[in-house]
Amino acid sequence: MKGSMMRRTIVFFFFLSFVQPLFAQQQGNERFVNIINRLVEAMNNQDYEAIVREYDKGMSVNFPLFKTSYFFKNNFETFGKVLKVNPPQVKAIDQALCVMYSERGVQDLMLYLDDAGKIKGFLFTTHVASELQPNSTTTTEPAPGAAPTSIPLSTKPAAQLSSADSSLNSTPPREAAPGSTPPTSLVKQPATPIVRDKQQTELFIPFAGAWLVTASGDIREGASTQRNLLQQQYTYEFSGTDAAGMVSKNTGKLNEDYFGYGREIFAPANGTVIEAIDGIRENSPGTRNPYAQIGNAIIIQHSNKEYSVFAFLKQGSIRVKAGDRVSRGQVIAQCGNSGNTTEPALHYHLQNSASLQTAGIVKFYFERAMVTKEGKKQLQSNYLPVIGEVVSPE
Repeated sequence: MKGSMMRRTIVFFFFLSFVQPLFAQQQGNERFVNIINRLVEAMNNQDYEAIVREYDKGMSVNFPLFKTSYFFKNNFETFGKVLKVNPPQVKAIDQALCVMYSERGVQDLMLYLDDAGKIKGFLFTTHVASELQPNSTTTTEPAPGAAPTSIPLSTKPAAQLSSADSSLNSTPPREAAPGSTPPTSLVKQPATPIVRDKQQTELFIPFAGAWLVTASGDIREGASTQRNLLQQQYTYEFSGTDAAGMVSKNTGKLNEDYFGYGREIFAPANGTVIEAIDGIRENSPGTRNPYAQIGNAIIIQHSNKEYSVFAFLKQGSIRVKAGDRVSRGQVIAQCGNSGNTTEPALHYHLQNSASLQTAGIVKFYFERAMVTKEGKKQLQSNYLPVIGEVVSPE
């Protein structure tokens, strides 16, 4: 068994405040209609500050302007302006679902409101529509006596992207290009929840092929704050596997018996190398090096508060040096068996400063991962590793 790391239970989605009795005397969906009208107007005008003003306190703190701008900019560039919104379907006293028809696709919006009518969470997913997408010159007339089929939208033109938006990360591929097939042919995509505690840097799986999550740190109540950095909560170890999910072959007495040994490790995001440690001897399987616990290692700075740490790397495989700029997907080293580990594995964590002695661990999510659990594969967004799952890039 490698290290002293323990399993951690993971919760993926969130509410930004506790569910409380909301407007017990209020009837209908008027408050959802009002907030959706304002939200759609702000989306169409790319007025991100107006969107943030609709948040409750928790949402404002955990999904601030820069994250809101990035999210809704990507949404606008993927789907275009919202043309029509169906009346919200109230699912619970604090949540409602509505369908948004846009220039390049249709989305479902699940909206969560607090007792003051402020947004405490939302979830956008691609909608498989049963009707044709409306265009900017077409409106749907309700049948006599029927409920309205859409919420009136603002006619203000969408604002152009400001120069400040150029500093945001690049946008993901469009789900539907202009002039492509109607929304009835759109493929249902995995939900991408807004994650309350997600890091700023977009991180991607730092290896190819399948890897088993074999260990993770766990800080217990009352545990010392001086514990080994590699054993803290939200630190992980990954072991490469073959197609059958095995981590080794033969007797497992040689490093070369392990499928992960020597596999390439990639930069998970753009950044600058601030530390590159090489020259630490490889362990024989079953032994560890307590005197150089991190082993051969690399630290990459992504921002002033987010640093990726790779440990247990193969001696002589480090391809970067301090001061080098690296790009996401660039090969930086190979998986090894150096440091405080008993078999070839990759240790990875995110921390909030450059110092291994004083840094704090940052909870992180990979943008996407193909996850295999109990023989079933699922593409997950905002993936936080869990012991026992096999993960690979999508």
